[in-house]
Amino acid sequence: MRMCFLLLSCLIFGCTSTPSTCINDRTIGTIIRWGDGELEKGTYSGYEMHAKELNLYSANKPDGTSPMCLAKIDSIDSRLFCGKLQDIVGTFTAIQSLYSPGKAYRSIEYINTKTNVHMKAIWNPEFTTYGSKEFRAIYDSLMLVIQSTPKTQHEK
Repeated sequence: MRMCFLLLSCLIFGCTSTPSTCINDRTIGTIIRWGDGELEKGTYSGYEMHAKELNLYSANKPDGTSPMCLAKIDSIDSRLFCGKLQDIVGTFTAIQSLYSPGKAYRSIEYINTKTNVHMKAIWNPEFTTYGSKEFRAIYDSLMLVIQSTPKTQHEK
């Protein structure tokens, strides 16, 4: 009888506990950025997810001297952010360097302002090379996040 009560208690309290999150003191300053740019012009057009506010932003830089301009698109779920963060950190751990731009480039960035870590993968979107395969897959999964948000807020 005691065993049944103990098992039942574990099931009830286990199901009502809040899910854990990757956002803590070390990761609160994390920014995930992805998008397209042109090296010569210094332009950039993409998106960012921020751990601190759990918001999704459009990120644009009209030229090489301008700062990044952000506009909030929507809020995001911590599980979504943590899943993408895990994928990106794992890929950067496995593939520590990718810099293969053309005139235009596509990129994914991991920025942690708390730990002062900034990693960026850059590749030429005209080619589907073996070296960019994992980053292209992450980029595509990040673009699915954009496609699931209200279109009026991020149409270009």
